[in-house]
Parts: sequence; C-alpha cells; structure tokens
Amino acid sequence: MPSGLCVDRRLLGLAACAALTLALGGAQDFSSTRQIDLTLTEGTSMSAAASPDRQWIAIDLVGSLWILPMRGGEAKRISPELLEARLPTWSPDSQSIAFQGYDDGSWHVYVIRRDGGDARPLTRGEFDDREPAWSHDGTRIAFSSDRFGGITTIWELTVATGELRRVSTRDGAMPSWAPNDREITFVSRDREREGPADRRDSAPGLWAVNTEGRERLVMDGRRDGMPAAAAWNPDGIEVAYTSAGGHLGVNGRALSGRDEDVFPFRPHWISRTEVLYTADGHIKHRSLVPGAAATVIPFSASVSLHRSTFPIAHRVLEPAEPQRLAGIVNPVVSPDGRTIAFTAMGDLWMLPVGGDAVQVTNDPAVELDPAWSPDGTRLAFSSDRGGHMDLWLYDFRTNVITQVTHERAAVSGAAWSPDGSHIAYLGDRRDVHSVRVSPGDCLGGGDRSTSARELGRPTWAPGCRSVAVGSLFPYSDRYREGLNQLLLYSFDSGSWSQSLIFPQHSAGNRQDNGPVWSPNGTEMVFVTEGRLWSINVDQGGGAIGPPRPIADDQPESPSWEGDSRHIVYQTPNGLRRILADGSLPDPIALDLTWKAAPTPGRIVVHAGHVLDGTMDALRGESDIVIEHGVIRSIEGHRDELHAGAVVDAPAETVIPGLIDMHAHLDEGYGGNFGRIWLAYGITSLRIPGVNPHAGLEEREAFDAGRRPGPRVFLAGDPLDGARVFYPGGVSVTSDAQLDQELDRASALGVDFFKTDVRLPDRLQKRVVEYAHAQGKPVTSHELYPAVAFGIDGVEHLRDSSRRGYSPTLSATNHAYKDVIDLIARSGVTLTPTLGIQGGFQARATGDKTLLFDQRLGLFPLPVVATLTDLAAARPDPLLDLAVKPYEAALKAIFAAGGKIIAGTDSPVVPYGLGLHVELEAYVHAGLTPFQALQTATINAAQALGLGDALGTIEPGKIADLTFLGSDPLLDIRNTRDVKRVMRGGRIFAVSELVTKK
Repeated sequence: MPSGLCVDRRLLGLAACAALTLALGGAQDFSSTRQIDLTLTEGTSMSAAASPDRQWIAIDLVGSLWILPMRGGEAKRISPELLEARLPTWSPDSQSIAFQGYDDGSWHVYVIRRDGGDARPLTRGEFDDREPAWSHDGTRIAFSSDRFGGITTIWELTVATGELRRVSTRDGAMPSWAPNDREITFVSRDREREGPADRRDSAPGLWAVNTEGRERLVMDGRRDGMPAAAAWNPDGIEVAYTSAGGHLGVNGRALSGRDEDVFPFRPHWISRTEVLYTADGHIKHRSLVPGAAATVIPFSASVSLHRSTFPIAHRVLEPAEPQRLAGIVNPVVSPDGRTIAFTAMGDLWMLPVGGDAVQVTNDPAVELDPAWSPDGTRLAFSSDRGGHMDLWLYDFRTNVITQVTHERAAVSGAAWSPDGSHIAYLGDRRDVHSVRVSPGDCLGGGDRSTSARELGRPTWAPGCRSVAVGSLFPYSDRYREGLNQLLLYSFDSGSWSQSLIFPQHSAGNRQDNGPVWSPNGTEMVFVTEGRLWSINVDQGGGAIGPPRPIADDQPESPSWEGDSRHIVYQTPNGLRRILADGSLPDPIALDLTWKAAPTPGRIVVHAGHVLDGTMDALRGESDIVIEHGVIRSIEGHRDELHAGAVVDAPAETVIPGLIDMHAHLDEGYGGNFGRIWLAYGITSLRIPGVNPHAGLEEREAFDAGRRPGPRVFLAGDPLDGARVFYPGGVSVTSDAQLDQELDRASALGVDFFKTDVRLPDRLQKRVVEYAHAQGKPVTSHELYPAVAFGIDGVEHLRDSSRRGYSPTLSATNHAYKDVIDLIARSGVTLTPTLGIQGGFQARATGDKTLLFDQRLGLFPLPVVATLTDLAAARPDPLLDLAVKPYEAALKAIFAAGGKIIAGTDSPVVPYGLGLHVELEAYVHAGLTPFQALQTATINAAQALGLGDALGTIEPGKIADLTFLGSDPLLDIRNTRDVKRVMRGGRIFAVSELVTKK
C-alpha cells in the first residue's frame, strides 16, 4: 500500500461523519450585509442614443438602461437590474426604447417604455439577436443575429407582427437605417456562409443593403480603416462612424481629437452638422465645423452595492485524521462488467465489483485515462513514467507494462477500436491520432489535426472505419461560444463530418462526459445539464430520434459494458450501474481513504534575512522555529536554538510562500505540474476552473505527499450559460439545474465557486446567495451588477465577454471611474492577469537569464522553445506601449484602494514563471516590490479566507516559506531566484525538484 493511502471501511465512515459535521458548520449563516452608495459620473464601454425629439439621451451605463435630459444631469434607471440592457435605440415617437437584453442565456431584442416598467422581448429562442436599430417610420427594427448559422447576418423585425426576415447575405453587425428607410447600412468583414473566408474579391468595410436585397460597398475598410459602427446624417449625404481604434470620422476624414478614446458604438446625429457619441467615459457631442471642440454632456447615476461580510469556511489544511478519497478519476468498466479501472493519487487501480480496490501501479508517475481492450485482457492508459505523457499498455496476462507512443504532444483519451487492433487518442487534446497495436480489420490513420479548440475523448464507430470526438460548434464566426456536439473522422474517405445529436443543447463537455458509442453501435450516451442521456444513432453517428434522460443523480464519466445494456458512471456520492433503458441505478461500493503527509516535529530555519510580509523591510539574520509545520517563533540568530533539524540558509532571504490565485490544470504535465510550482517558490495555487475529480486528485496527491506540489484550492467546473466555450464548462439552462450543480460542487468539496461569462445575472445572484450561505466565496468575469449583489472576486482586467466587448476596459484598454470606483469601493478582489494581456511578452522578451534557468527542464519542449525565442529576441518598446493602458488601469484601481491579488491564467503563460513576471509587471505599472509581493502573499491568503494561516511569516502560521538568493525589495526580479521552498515544514530544494525521481 503506498504512502498516503489506506483502505478501511470504518475510517471511511468516520471521515464521512467528519465531512458532514464540517459541511453543516459551514452552512450556518453568520454573514452581515452593508450597503454602499455610489454616484457614477463616467462610463466604460458605454453607448448613448439621442431621442428623435432631442429631449432625452438613453445610455447603457454598467449594463442597465438610463435616461437623462439632453442637456445632461441626473440619470434615471429604467430597466430591471438583473436584465442586462445594452445598445439602446429610440422609437420615432420618443416614447419607447429598444435594446439588446440578456436574461435567459441568449441575447434578444427588447422594448421598454421611456418611463420604465416591464421590458418586453420582441425576439426569443436560442439565437443571439443584437444591436437593434429602429427604423425612422417605426415599423421595423434591424438587428444582427446568428440565426442564419455559421455567420452573423442582418435581420429585420416587423414591429406590429413580430415577423423576422434576413436581409443580408454576407456577415453583418451594427446596422443603421438610411434616412428614407430604404437601405440598412452595416459593418461587414465580407464573409458569406457558403463562400471561403479569404475570397480575393472580399472587401471588408461598411456595406448597405436595400429593400430588394441588393448590397453595395459604402466604405472600403482596407483603404479608409475598418469601421465599428456608423450612422447617416438626416440628409443621407454624410456618414459618421466609429472605429475599434478609438476614433470618430465622417466621410473618411477624422473628427475626433488625437487623444480621444471614442467608444466603438453607433454615433447619433442630433442635427445635420452635429454628432452625439461616447468617448473618454463621457457623453459628448461635436460639430463638424473644423477645429470645433467636443462638448461633454455631464451625467450622474446612483447605484447601491449590497456587500456581504461572512467568515469563509475552509477545510483543515493539515488534517490529522484519515480523509475520504474523493479524487477518483476516469472510472471505466471492463467489457464483462466485473471490474472498474480508475486512477487515484496518480496510480492505476482496479475495483472488482463487490470487492476491495486493488492498486496496479505504485510509483511517482501520473497515470490517466484508462481504457479496456474489447477482450478485457489489456488496459491502455496515459502516463509520464517515461518522462513525457505517452500511451502505455498493461497486459493482465503477462503483468507487463509497455510503452506504445513516443509523441511530442501529450497523449490522452485512449479509445480501443471494436476489434482491438487500434487505439485512438488525442495529442495535446486538439489532434486525433491512432496507432495499431494488434492485427485486425479496423482502419486507422496518421495524425489528423482538427481544431485549435480542445476536443473530447475519442469513441469508435461500430463499422470500425471512423472515430468520433466531442467538438465545439460555435453559432457564428463572430463569437466563440457554442454547443458541444459530435465531429467524426472517416479513415475510408479521409474527411470530417458533423453530427448535431442534441439541437439547442450541448452533448457532453469535451472531457469525460461523452458522447460514448455503445459496443453494438446503436446508441450513444453523454452527460449534459445534470443528466445522463441516451440516444439512438445510425452507423455514421446521426441521431435517430431525440435523446432520452436515463439518470439525474449528478452523473459523470459514463462507460459501457460489453453487452451494450449496462452503463457505469460516477456521481459525487460514488459509482453507479444502470440499464441503458434508465432503470433505478445500483450503487457500487468503493472505500478508500488517504492520510496527510507527516510534518517534521521540529525544524529551525537559519535565514540570512526574513521578509515577514507585515512590513516593507527585511529582518536581519534570524532563526525561524517550526514545530509540526507551524511557526512557533522568529528570533535573532542564536546557535542554542538549533536543536533538531536545521535548514542553514545564512545567505538567503526567506519570504512567505507565494500564492497564484488564477491558474488551470493541464494534466499533460503529469508529475511536473506540482514540481514546477514549488520550484518557483509557489506554495499555494487557486484553480478557478477544473474538472473537480481531476483537481481533487492533484490536491489529495500533494497533501498526502504522493508527489510534490503546492496546496490546491478548487472551484470545480465553471458555471456557464446554455452556450459554452471551455471544456468542462457547465451548461446551465434552468434554475432547477443550477441548484443541482451547486449541490454537486458542495458534495465534492470545492473551496469556492466560479461563474463564467454566459451565465445570466439572475442565476449568478443565486450562486452568490448559495455560496455565501455555505461560507464560500464566488469569483467571476463579471463586474456589474455582480458587485451589487455580493460577488467576491473579478477575474482579469480584460477577458472574453458575452457582449463582444469588454465592460471593464474600452476598446483601447482604458478603464474609467465607473470601473475604478466599483472595484475599489465594493471591496471585491481583482486578479488582473496582466501577463496574458502582453505583460509577459513585454517583460520576458530579451531576458537572457531564461536561457540559463534549470527549471525550464520541467516544461514541455514547445514551451521551452517559445521561452528560448523570447529570451533570444531584442527588447521591443512597442510591447511596453501595448501593455501601458493595462498598467495604468491597474495603478488607478490600486491607488483608489482596490484589492489586487496576483494570478496568471497559466498555462496561457508558463506555470510558475508566469507569476514572477506578473509581479514584475505590477512593479512596472507603479507598485513597489513590497506591494507587488503582497498581492501574492497576504492579499491572496485573505481572499482564500486563510489570512490567519498563510501569507505572512508570523508565529502561529503554517510554515509555507520561499528561500531566495537575493533581496526582492531591491529588485522584484530577485523573487525568481528561488533556492528552496518549504510547505508546511517540509523542505524541497529546487535542485531536487528539477530532477524527477
């Protein structure tokens, strides 16, 4: 039995009782709420529309509709707070406003009275309908929509009847009407649904389509610059337009000032020679008279934030008692239904149904994705036992493990062909490969590159001539989100085909939730929206009838028995076996527990200097006395204190262990994942989006000492809307399903919750209420109204958005006072991730020290090649210029009192190294080295609810320490110079971490 693992049914019962006690304790509501009133006078990424009678202006400040007098003044909110409202357009009588609204997982065209009241949707359904423009005669509303499929086109709504009509053939956005309503002008990249995207005759720019459907080019974007939105003056002679570059122009000549940050929305003519628009956080109007200055129309808008204060509940970090093993990953049933293979603590296990689990491998390697051969004699799996994540075979007949592949890419998702002759697998989760392992009639093939997006686990078609994978089907090429459906590759024809097996819903999550073909080829099963579904399919993967729900007990990871009648799957409460017709599932017992790695009894750190994190200065030569992983005292160096084990570091500076508050798991790194973090001095890691079983496996393996790694804090799968983008994203389509997903996450023991960009605000509010009642924080990509109903953290200064533009930064990456004040005054934490916005490239380019960093040996070769190229390149001032607006936004938020916590979004930037460069970017933005270090120590610890245990070097706190060769207060780059690291009193030398044993 390996260190850290035990099999004991009695202990399992005790652990379950303890877990229940903690859960009940965490569910008590000790929170309090305070109201913060703010007056907003600037708006980031705000649009404005003047009423036809020139009496009113409508704005979409912070995602709500407001009206104010034309001269400016106090704005009145007219839309419901939890209905996101954007891009207003007035009816000709100035009594109503149409807008794009988001409430049920899709954008629709809404209309509301000028004085408020109920907002009424004019469009419905699964499609995104955006950017409405009311015709001058009031009978029609033009808008952009992805309901044509593949591209976004311009549509027309007849207001009286609700009739819809597509009016453009090429892609289109931001429509506006000609003064006589006989043409609709729109912005187009000039792509057609059936035509190639790189047609030589394409002309991106401003186009117009008339009532007969004839289209003409109004402004060539290649010559005049690409417009973002446009509008004709009342004479129909001059066209005003904005650009994504922050400019306003009329008929090809610049109108805005050189330093003006014009927002990329429709300008509005308020006379034949005056234009209303938004820029620099303000509403402005400007005359066409040469040299005339813009006039600001002032506004004020009052918002109230309701902020919760509650004690964050967290698990015991160094548990003394055995814990129930929760990190059971990739369970798969044998063809005869008698045994289930799975991975846990990095090893392969076998569970005879009705018996006790048996360990198959027991070594430092990480095993993943087991797959049974059709005859049940062999097991394929991924492993880094050879130094890289490749495909291996375990033969039960000979008890021999054999390496099958020697790939450059990380191998995952093994799947056997029906005759056992081939194994299909994924390379870096994006390319489909196959390899022959036995004689047989099935067809295989070489490498088949499919997509820049991650794919689901392969499954073989019954004819043995093709393989299917889960793939993302975006609704259009304008926005990235879509549905997970089926992509099939035929080895016969060498071609790909698509199968939409669950229209308007995702089928699987592109991880371990299918679709999975039955051995007899007549059915597929997959998990989505909290249910296990079965669907009859033909030989080509086409649906024969609608899918049927067969289990709703929070199922995951389905696999078929060889009889094509039974399915085994995983739930938060254990394994289940069910008939394919959906009968009552039977539980399959699995009792495993684990023990935390023992902490040293007494250890003394003799440090040359100590930066304890409580003050911006170094202590002199010091002794840190640690007992059982907890700091007992910090004193001036005295030899008599050196009883027991001693870490002699008189030439080193000891700082608190670093914390990365935003990173993701790439299982392809294997055991190097944990080693990298420690080698860069990072002792704690927050993962806001991860398969919870895989994340728990990492956490438990690190905590048990099975392999070296940091403390891990998990949010599980991110909660998203009907459309998703990332693998594992939970497609939430109803209130009832959301409740089920929240209960699932709690049962799995997540540390916090993460919501993603397509989850409607009203559902996000439910997540916050649920989480806070459990003592758990919630983080999100959303700012407002999220901060108004209590969200705890905001991820990224700029990231993807359901709007198609950022609500926190303008198109030119500037933040204005609404964003700054909402973040600073609310007390929400901000994880800026400057590195992914160009900060990493700006700081790392030309950095020759990277070429001599022994830790690069822990990274995959493509990452090493990228870093080597960056190091060898010359520093580029343009890179600093590109990231400067992000740095200015960070400094403004910090100066206003915003709580900054450091995170990287790794592996977008390299694990470990990315956090150091992130801190360097903060200093480059204007923070001091000490302030930057606090974002990755005490600030991060407090955001985790562990400010009394982590983040500083003080008596009573856990001994998570990082040892540096130089003073980080003199130069933040010295923080990279990690010599060793301590996690809970256990010491790891960098030289040992980079040498995998």
